[in-house]
Amino acid sequence: MKAVLRHSLALRVAAMFMLVVVLAAAGLGAYLYRAFVAEIERRDDIHLLGKLRQVQVVLARPGAAGLLRTEPDFFRDTMSGQENSLVRIVDAGGAILADINPGRERYPVPAAGSPIAGWVARGGAPGRVVAGSARLGDAPVTVVVARAYSERSAMFARYRERIGFAALVGALLAAALALLLLRRGLRPLRKVAGHAALVRPGALARRLDIGMAPSELWPLIEAFNAMLGRLEEGYARLSGFSADLAHEFRTPVANMIGQSQVMLAQARSRADYETLVVSNLEELERLARMIDSMLFLARAHQEEVILVRQPLSALDELQRVADFFEGMAEERGIVLACSGDARVQADPSLLRRALANLVSNALRHADAGSVVALEASRHGDSVELRVSNHGVPVAPEHLAHLFERFYRADASRSEAEGSTGLGLSIVSAIMQLHGGAASVQAEGALVRFTLAFPAPPTW
Repeated sequence: MKAVLRHSLALRVAAMFMLVVVLAAAGLGAYLYRAFVAEIERRDDIHLLGKLRQVQVVLARPGAAGLLRTEPDFFRDTMSGQENSLVRIVDAGGAILADINPGRERYPVPAAGSPIAGWVARGGAPGRVVAGSARLGDAPVTVVVARAYSERSAMFARYRERIGFAALVGALLAAALALLLLRRGLRPLRKVAGHAALVRPGALARRLDIGMAPSELWPLIEAFNAMLGRLEEGYARLSGFSADLAHEFRTPVANMIGQSQVMLAQARSRADYETLVVSNLEELERLARMIDSMLFLARAHQEEVILVRQPLSALDELQRVADFFEGMAEERGIVLACSGDARVQADPSLLRRALANLVSNALRHADAGSVVALEASRHGDSVELRVSNHGVPVAPEHLAHLFERFYRADASRSEAEGSTGLGLSIVSAIMQLHGGAASVQAEGALVRFTLAFPAPPTW
């Protein structure tokens, strides 16, 4: 039962609602019971005072002294409800002139004119007693009138039972009604659960209709639909990445298998075998670089890469990368020109990797004898590092896809030596880790890649 209550929202709300109803009904019942008891006691006290007044009136009549001696019960018989009334008449000297007390009850005698006193009869019933002054002929006397209310205790007990029964029945009815209303009210949640159960890789395009749900569920449905959108986008990217990955891996593997089969088709010289090994080693190195890049991208997208940010001179970093690629640039007669001055807060190793990928890409596609410009500058709250080259124009429709995995604008780029198709994707991932952005612009033969880092306001 505890497990059911712990996991069922409807049962928990119904139980709490039942508890509230029980407490409210019990409080209301207690208030009504106390008010009822107070009213009954007030009326009984008024009735008792009326009995006292009746005895006082009878004593004041002529011949009352004779009646008191011959027929003392007359003073009780003149009152309504006389069977439960106790009457005592005491003279000024304290002598008891009459004592109507068949049950030999012992009750206190208050002073004349004092408030009504309470007492408890032998049977446990509550009682009340009052005293007053009267005249018997010319002599003053004290009249004491008492009564035990045995029937009142039974009546109050029945009343308490009825209040408890009504509170319990009301709580049960309230719990049943709460369960019914909650079941109807939670129907939209069951629809959400049913829709969630239908989510699978091939059915991510379906969305929940927010207009058919209560306003309290709109944030949940909006979050659920947004989650489905992210899942759909992620699954599409994963499917495309898997297809691209299979294609990229298949090509070098197929090359190595084909070359090996041709080589083993007949006897070859040692030089031929060495050439085959060198060729296969190049393909394996390319695969290793691709695997390393893929692992980095996977860790970057899962935010598992720990950044060690440091304040760096952007110009020094550009010059460091330019010095590294100086030999490759000289082979094609390309000049690497560094300019500008700014400071950037970044992880040194990741910043150099991003710049190296951009410079390597620029050198592969720049015209021979041209200039590859490396610039650094600050614009407002960002620090921009730019790598520009003149080469084969890039069509505008390709610009938005250059940072995607394995995307290449044309066949000549896909066949570039040493390219894995992941360099620009790594650049984009590094910029996302730094909270910045990578972008590209093309103006005819000029292609410019820009890395925008956020700059601290204190700089």
